[in-house]
Amino acid sequence: MNKIKIITAALACSLGLIGCAASQIDLKDAMDIVSLGYINREKISNIGDPYLVTENGKYYVTATGDGKGYDIYSSENLVDWKKENRIFSSSSKEGWVRSSLWQPQIVIGNDGKYYLYYCGNNDNGSLRIGVASSDRIDGTYKDCLGEPLLPYNVATIDPNLFVDDDGRMYLYFSRDCSENRVDGHPTSQIYCIEMESYTSIKEGTQPQLMITPEQDWEFASGDYRWNEGPDVIKHEGKYYLFYSGGCYADSTYAIGVAVSDSPMGPFEKYDRNPLIASTDDVSGPGNNSFFYSPDGKELYTCYHTHTIKIIGGGNRKVTIDRCGFREDGSFYINGPTTTFQTPVSGQTKLEKVEPVAASAPALIDGETLNSRNESFYEWRVSGEKENYAEFDFGEKKDIDCIYIYGSTDAEYEAKEIKVVFDDGAVTVAGPKAGYQEPLVLYFDKIKTGKVRFEALGSDDSGKFALSEVSFYKLNE
Repeated sequence: MNKIKIITAALACSLGLIGCAASQIDLKDAMDIVSLGYINREKISNIGDPYLVTENGKYYVTATGDGKGYDIYSSENLVDWKKENRIFSSSSKEGWVRSSLWQPQIVIGNDGKYYLYYCGNNDNGSLRIGVASSDRIDGTYKDCLGEPLLPYNVATIDPNLFVDDDGRMYLYFSRDCSENRVDGHPTSQIYCIEMESYTSIKEGTQPQLMITPEQDWEFASGDYRWNEGPDVIKHEGKYYLFYSGGCYADSTYAIGVAVSDSPMGPFEKYDRNPLIASTDDVSGPGNNSFFYSPDGKELYTCYHTHTIKIIGGGNRKVTIDRCGFREDGSFYINGPTTTFQTPVSGQTKLEKVEPVAASAPALIDGETLNSRNESFYEWRVSGEKENYAEFDFGEKKDIDCIYIYGSTDAEYEAKEIKVVFDDGAVTVAGPKAGYQEPLVLYFDKIKTGKVRFEALGSDDSGKFALSEVSFYKLNE
């Protein structure tokens, strides 16, 4: 069984309440609730550089595979994936691309077509970027030009087309280290060029350098240095260029971000990079893409991690985690996770119940455990008189499920937590200090206007910490 904690009725007890007599709330087996969430399993492995796109309530992933072509996978829940068919292949006789088909991107065009941006070796063994199209998202895609998209005699990989709000198009890509040296080092750098259409660059334009390896973590892989795998999203007028650094084959691989006021830069790298990196359980997170939940309320990122941590190499698997923006404009990724997470918004019968206010806003900001930037995500108290967190729903609402994310610091782990409602209370074992291991409570529906979390059994220091709390009601 996975590491997620299932709390059963045996842990329930009778405690004091807010404004009424004590009563007992029995907890139920939460396994059915847990199964509504998603988990990063090895459903799609032996791949790399996954790109996920959504259409008509389904999820589609294509990725680097055997180097001879691209396959596509589909899912309705991010857990169960079906391998569909090969959507594009290289050929020894037709077209221009011969081998090493890497990092694809599927773009849903506004003209009813689907575009596949890809890269591979030409007849001279030099990497180039191409574009193909199809009338269906699941292919088959046919090359649009009969030649590479970019007419430059340099190795280029990792295409990412970004369409701005005004309709202008920009292609981000990496000059590959196989034919690019900086200060004597084989170096991959990310460039951008404006496009005229999905299949042509804007006349008279030249690619411009966006970012180059310059932060300490980007030099950890030795003589070779990488900034690759670009993906761009726009938020509140700013452009966020996500990229990967380090070596894809080992634990140095990680994801960073740079921000600009313009799609053509200049971009400034985040001083807390990398956003996500290898952990004790996960190796080599990198090369990410983004998508929204079916109702548009949650942002997710899809990336690869090594299928077998101690081996690394090119055998990688699809990994998916929630992510988002903080109030100051910085970005976070809740991961890499290996346990069941809360259900994807709008995908299941479990509906999120949002508080209108909280005494600890960090607990409802969407950011769960993220040990790389712990000062942002966690609510902590230490010896304060009021060592509790309270949530106000504005009016009485139905609740029958709670996810609780604890602290990464064992010193802030309460032995038990008292959860107090308007008309009842339960006691549960304190969340174990650990990475992304939520505590799940499931009980008969309660109508309540407020919920309070109090630490029980703490030491004299009064230390108590949580990183996120989510409330739900189950719609039958």
